[in-house]
Amino acid sequence: MTDPAAKKELFQCESRIISCKQICPDCYLHEYESPEIARSAKPGQFVQIRVTSEYTPLLPRPFSILDVDNERGTIFVLFKVRGSSTTLLAGKKEGDTVSLLGPLGNTFHTKPYNDLFLIAGGIGIPPIYFLLKTINLSKHNVRLFYGAASKEDLYLTYELQKMNVPIEFTTDDGSFGTKGFVTVPFELPLRKYKQISDACILACGPMPMLAEVQRIAHEHSVPAQLSVETIMACGIGICQGCVLPKRGENGEVTGYCLVCAEGPVFSENGLVLKNG
Repeated sequence: MTDPAAKKELFQCESRIISCKQICPDCYLHEYESPEIARSAKPGQFVQIRVTSEYTPLLPRPFSILDVDNERGTIFVLFKVRGSSTTLLAGKKEGDTVSLLGPLGNTFHTKPYNDLFLIAGGIGIPPIYFLLKTINLSKHNVRLFYGAASKEDLYLTYELQKMNVPIEFTTDDGSFGTKGFVTVPFELPLRKYKQISDACILACGPMPMLAEVQRIAHEHSVPAQLSVETIMACGIGICQGCVLPKRGENGEVTGYCLVCAEGPVFSENGLVLKNG
């Protein structure tokens, strides 16, 4: 993870939509023109998108960066329709514009580790996908575990399967891959890594999944970096709206942190997460 005290260069722009694809009934892939953000963005970071100049919806929304194309000067965002902002965003066409602010937040770090265990849940795949695109596979042994409620909730499976890394897919209903929660097959290979410092877990997904990953990391003494998704307003730490409890040495709450300014990537020891 990057130093939270490090100076971050942010860019705000009116960005043209280069392409927009509906990849399933409620999920869309957009490409935005933003050379400055594309050059600066790293896996784990996000952008704030304001989809309209009208008063409703007033606030921008955070979206993880899925990928960048430095030659084209573009960034990619994958999103699921969940409310008014994403409904409006899904209705945008090529050539339309949105307001972007980014890149925001900190990043994953992989340099000290030999073995990397990546785990994603549902729409939590974007930062993990971006990370996979940047990892030097000649220097790391990488395994990916990706789970969702059903086959329709597993995104970019074809693109992931082309990345030449071992992948295990799971679905709650058994419609694709192994039936059950992704944390079950994920935990099995970690047993031999107990007390070994050159392995690391990198995860993004719903809070219950992250809480279980946190438990697994503690039990097997494997460090983990957890990318947290939560409601945000400003994205830069002013509104104080994205607070989560900090974790003390005994697991107790010792204060609060801002996901946008201190995250979204946290050490497994940094937060108090609840499974449910």
